[in-house]
Amino acid sequence: MDLRHNELASLASDSARASAPDRNSKAEGARRQSGEEPRSIEVDEDMAWQRRTWTIQRVGWFAMGAVVLTALSGVFGYGPVSWRHTSDPAGLVRVEYERFQRQGSEFTLRVDIAPEAITGDTVPLRVNGGFLEAVEVKGIVPGPQEARSAGSDVEYVVPVAQAGQPATIRFALKLRETGSHTAEIGLVGREPARFTQFVYP
Repeated sequence: MDLRHNELASLASDSARASAPDRNSKAEGARRQSGEEPRSIEVDEDMAWQRRTWTIQRVGWFAMGAVVLTALSGVFGYGPVSWRHTSDPAGLVRVEYERFQRQGSEFTLRVDIAPEAITGDTVPLRVNGGFLEAVEVKGIVPGPQEARSAGSDVEYVVPVAQAGQPATIRFALKLRETGSHTAEIGLVGREPARFTQFVYP
């Protein structure tokens, strides 16, 4: 009796295994008939938009780098590109200046006088009034013995250490006005040295 029972159990198990693929096949066929597709993971990609984004990022990085390098070079002031010097036609007056500055900033204008231009204990230096209107004179070293009006310009009589020796005069200035300003600095009665500064807001 036990043998008969075991045979019946084995037949039932084989029947169940044989019918399982049929059920799976029927379910798959039902999905196909209903129009359902097997599910898959899909990621939408717009490569054209992505390439434009990468291009914009690269342009932005390049622009930022260009601004930093430009600032370090002195285009916005205080750098090697900004530092300049000029002289009068006779070569008696040499002026060192920065051609780019910012409104409200303070800077030093250096004026070197050649020895042959100094014949006494003072040197008369003339500065155009248009430039003086754009700046505030904070100090002059050495201090002038006299400052007198010469039309729209100002003449400074500056003491020197010794006749026949070179002299250096420093103007401590503060910029008040933005834009482009032309300066003329020279010996009285001679053609001056000229230069232009651009002042950022």
